[in-house]
Amino acid sequence: MPRRIRSLLSVLRDEVDSFASTSEEIAARTNLLALNAAIEAARSGEAGRGFSVVAQEVKALAQQARHASSEFRSEVRERLAMGAGIADEMVGEIEGTRLVELAQALIQNVTRHLYGRSVDLRLMASDSEVIAATLDPTPEKVAAAQARLAVFTETSPYYLNAFVADRDGRIIICSNPHARVRQTNVANAAQFLKAMGSAHHDQWFTDEVWQNPWSDHRAVLVFVTGIRARGSEGRPAGVFYVEFDWEERIPAIISDRSLFGEKEWARTRISIIDQAARIVADSSGTRFGETIALPAKAVRGAEARADTTIAFATAASYHDFDGLGLRCVIEQKMISMEEIQAALGGFGTRKRI
Repeated sequence: MPRRIRSLLSVLRDEVDSFASTSEEIAARTNLLALNAAIEAARSGEAGRGFSVVAQEVKALAQQARHASSEFRSEVRERLAMGAGIADEMVGEIEGTRLVELAQALIQNVTRHLYGRSVDLRLMASDSEVIAATLDPTPEKVAAAQARLAVFTETSPYYLNAFVADRDGRIIICSNPHARVRQTNVANAAQFLKAMGSAHHDQWFTDEVWQNPWSDHRAVLVFVTGIRARGSEGRPAGVFYVEFDWEERIPAIISDRSLFGEKEWARTRISIIDQAARIVADSSGTRFGETIALPAKAVRGAEARADTTIAFATAASYHDFDGLGLRCVIEQKMISMEEIQAALGGFGTRKRI
């Protein structure tokens, strides 16, 4: 609505210019006719004296009309410019605020979704067959735990893989027996070291979205937690991993077209960016790894850039999970003048005489 007001004021300004120009043109033509009439009256001598008086009056009226038209144009344009400025502020306040609130809702939805994956992680790490195979990795126990993990990943739409590393960083159980990660030792990996350094069963870790070379460079988020015998604390016997299919799940969350009208969606892009301002999810699915420049450390806000409004919001803590500092960014192109005029029913198309 503010953009329609802004554009309506712009159309009205053009209409004022058009009417004023027409009025000034009529006044000029009237003045010219009055001048010609005065000349003809002078040629007619005494007989044209009365007509000369009328011609002078017409000329004076034409000049007054011209002056009034000029004043009208100047004053009305000034007021319309003031109104346009107010409308611009309304655009920033109303549209920016709406998009910021939407960005906040979307990033909170993502944060809750990620926290839910930590619940799955801890439940599976406490599975009796997984614990048994980690504490005593006999072929029979490993096979039973591997079958258990295979069912877990096959029935869940969220995970590409789930696996267990022993205390030495060797992958001993994997839901996908053909996964390339099985050949990897993770003893020096940051997440492995965090999990092995944990002291409580409810501690879990995840770090950043990355394109995993062991999963055909698919964008993933890896969650880890320590594996312990039930009821025990202290140093884990191993580390349980789940590989969350970020590339599939998160774009689906931020690409909910029901949040916008069809035309509005066509000029809107939604992205998730990490703390380095790098795009890790995008509603168009085409910009992974690109950066979006935002004010440093700004939690939420909106700004206009050229013909685009950019709104952003940062994930708030959810059950002590900080959301990895991720931010949702909504970029929305402003509606064009042609679209607004069409919505106004063609107002502003008057032809000059």
